[in-house]
Amino acid sequence: MDELFSCRNCIHNSGQSINIGREAGFCLKHNSVLFSPDKTTCKYLHRKDLPQFVVDEGIREHAAEFATFSGIVELASHKSVARIQYSERFVWERHKYDPLIHSLAQYKKTSPSWVFIQAMSGGIDGRRGLAHAGLIRRYMDQCGTWKSSYRLILALVQELHVEPHFSEHDLNVGENGDPGQVCQEALWDVVFARIGGVQEYGFHAGIEGLMWATDDLNGGLSNLDWSMLKLELMIKSQEWTESIISHAVDEGVFFGVSLEDTADEGPQEP
Repeated sequence: MDELFSCRNCIHNSGQSINIGREAGFCLKHNSVLFSPDKTTCKYLHRKDLPQFVVDEGIREHAAEFATFSGIVELASHKSVARIQYSERFVWERHKYDPLIHSLAQYKKTSPSWVFIQAMSGGIDGRRGLAHAGLIRRYMDQCGTWKSSYRLILALVQELHVEPHFSEHDLNVGENGDPGQVCQEALWDVVFARIGGVQEYGFHAGIEGLMWATDDLNGGLSNLDWSMLKLELMIKSQEWTESIISHAVDEGVFFGVSLEDTADEGPQEP
């Protein structure tokens, strides 16, 4: 249960989940390398596995527990953890270079931030798909509006039915873990991160059908049956796409101005 409230399950550490991403992670909130992401947390935790408004009570309790800490904290001991800046030289010297973590460490150097996020979309790489979903959810949370996010969510919806694939190196397999089982669980980490993003967009935009999108997925999701869910998502994604576009058109923001003109609507990074 502790792992659900660790840095591994937080959107600010977009490149990892409980079952995805070995070794160190990277926290965009604190701009810090995470050497033990399964053992650390902070009061700004935003869970990947479920939409924020669904677990709001638990998140508020967690934030209150760590309210007196400004940064990263050890989950068990409640001791502060020093912020560690990313060093490309450090990882190459120690043969620890991770291309995805390296990319995420450059995120704040990209302006506007939607350029970086859009570049992460597409493909079947599961870890990249996880990062893409996390970055979109973080973007919405930071800017607190749907108006600069509908383009990003439209791209995410098109990927809902795409099966994520993983290499063995992508998986967080413990000493006695079963790689095959971890790979299956990793698939669901990506699926829930993506669907949670759709639901959070529904919350920000006030679209009830998207907020409770999981209610329309019948047995595929509740039974964790990917073959069934994939077919359901292929159908529902078309409906959700139309819902997002219709809402944006009704609100007068659907590509009414250029992306350059909306750049200021994006999140202001701390």
